[in-house]
Amino acid sequence: MTGVILAGGQNRRMGGQSKALLMYEGNTFLARQLTELGSLCAELLIVTQEPERYEAVVHAFSGESPVRIIPDQQPGRGPLAGFQAAMRAASYEELWIVGCDMPWVDAEAAKVLSELRSSVGADAAVAKIDGRLHPLHGVYLKNCLSEAERLLAANDLRLMGLLDSVALQVADESFLERKGISKGFIRNINDPDEYERLTGKRLRF
Repeated sequence: MTGVILAGGQNRRMGGQSKALLMYEGNTFLARQLTELGSLCAELLIVTQEPERYEAVVHAFSGESPVRIIPDQQPGRGPLAGFQAAMRAASYEELWIVGCDMPWVDAEAAKVLSELRSSVGADAAVAKIDGRLHPLHGVYLKNCLSEAERLLAANDLRLMGLLDSVALQVADESFLERKGISKGFIRNINDPDEYERLTGKRLRF
């Protein structure tokens, strides 16, 4: 499996500060994610237009999985373009894709999603929690690339558009609960107020 961290956003709500480099419990979000994804994945990709921002964290990563920083081929077109870049670059058929603003990514959750996807021969598997599908922190086959590229060409940049157009398997809360998976893995940190609630620290711009 290839692990993918999407770090291509503009971070406008964070005053331009990279969410991937926010600190939590002594590590950046990115370092936490590399460790967690690396526990399951044979290679790791970071999709970003600013590789220099993340090189120090990658250099300090002590896991065995190789890490590559790759660019969007269509910068500024949102997460779907990040999916495209990752699916083109991945060495493995299955990808676990997460957003860089998610400090609690969970390898056990990804493993359960992967097993569920495989068991029914689906192209992708995502969680449905609190009535919403969560395309980030999902597992996808590389064969979703053609649909991602079709949507990009049509200027339909919604990740939900991708979920609508591939064979999707959904893991609901009761399924995850039976597997012992806490739903916190889908939580992300979107703005300074959420970060302050998480850490008790106010970001300074």
